[in-house]
Amino acid sequence: MDLGMNLELEQKQELIMTPRLKMAIELLQYNNQELAEYLTNQLAENPMLDQEEDQEWETRLEDHYDGYPGQKSAGVSGGRGESFESFTAYQPKLLEHLESQLCEVLAEEEMEVGCCIINNLTEEGLLDISLEEIAGQLQQKVSFVQQVLLKIQKLDPAGIASRNVKEALLIQLESLGVETNLAARIITGYWEKIENISLDQLCSELGAEPQDILTAMQQIKNLQPRPAEAYHSSQRKTHYLSPDMIIRKHQGQYRVELNNSYQPTIHINPRYYEMLRQNSSDETGEYLQDKFKSALWLIKAIENRRMTLVKIGEVLVQKQREFLEKGIRYLKPLSMREVAEAIEMHESTVSRAVRGKYIQTPCGLFTMKFLFASGVGNVASASIKALIVEYISQEESNSPLSDSSLAALLEKNEGLSISRRTIAKYRRSLNIPSSVQRKKWSPG
Repeated sequence: MDLGMNLELEQKQELIMTPRLKMAIELLQYNNQELAEYLTNQLAENPMLDQEEDQEWETRLEDHYDGYPGQKSAGVSGGRGESFESFTAYQPKLLEHLESQLCEVLAEEEMEVGCCIINNLTEEGLLDISLEEIAGQLQQKVSFVQQVLLKIQKLDPAGIASRNVKEALLIQLESLGVETNLAARIITGYWEKIENISLDQLCSELGAEPQDILTAMQQIKNLQPRPAEAYHSSQRKTHYLSPDMIIRKHQGQYRVELNNSYQPTIHINPRYYEMLRQNSSDETGEYLQDKFKSALWLIKAIENRRMTLVKIGEVLVQKQREFLEKGIRYLKPLSMREVAEAIEMHESTVSRAVRGKYIQTPCGLFTMKFLFASGVGNVASASIKALIVEYISQEESNSPLSDSSLAALLEKNEGLSISRRTIAKYRRSLNIPSSVQRKKWSPG
């Protein structure tokens, strides 16, 4: 056994993930809002970076209002920290909303029980404790607690503090002020098995006409099984999606643009650059030199990100032109490998570049990954789904198309050979019931 020491020279290649390379990859993955946040932080940390801003309109607006009686010289906002949302109506939370109504319906001696009830509601607005438990906690009679509960259940939102979904629906029906007797009978007697009972069976057992049953079912569909959901939905702020890339048509040609509306435009700060030139050899100069290199690298990395995204966008325009012209039905299958080969980059680079980003097209706003579609033959899965929706929307209500019939139609009319099982998978992903279920609720 040779235990001697040998000195050998070996040549090999390996990729070292430097901090800057890692950061460049992260920058590529950022969407426009994340990138804007990152650049804002860099502007605060690096004095060699500066932001192009045009605040001339603010100055003009402040000058315009400065002379008005009662207007402070600080400007129209009265402070930098205020925003438009500061002047919008205050929206109370559900508990506050209910508490503000209690005094309108409850007597003073009922308030303690009322507060206990609304403090024991689930997120859905249902009562999460029995009347016996409330009575025991507050040393009250169950009948007294029941009396208070009935009053609270008439508050807004309707059906709040119900003990189960069925009770919530019945209370909401009562508040409609229209004839709901048939709908109430359906909820009372058939709620648990409503999905498995046919229209004919309901007509027979309730002694009603099909159209009356369907009207009642529509009333039930318009109710809210979770009473607090209607209130919460009005409280939620609207979240607007901002496209990272925009494809516009101009004079018959499609142009790819990056949406930089959120992104500050950065450049080298001329004042600190001049300081660097004058103090290049001292400690201050070394600090500024380091910051200058970081700033240059960042500006170059942002430009590389822009060029990569634009190249990807141009390939998408080329490959998916028919989709841009005619809509989702004409989306073609496209892999990231095809795009990577077209722009001479690695597939992983394309994957990182499109991750979490949105693209605005003449057909609407989509995730960029939506345009990288799988499919059958030369037709994307999204196109197949669009065809399925189209055929089902045109079917006769008393003779809905089965999955096998849909497969046969697609093969005959579109030249697509798709199995019944695949059709069923696409249909379920679209939340479309089976042909048996679609026929069940069609008036015959």
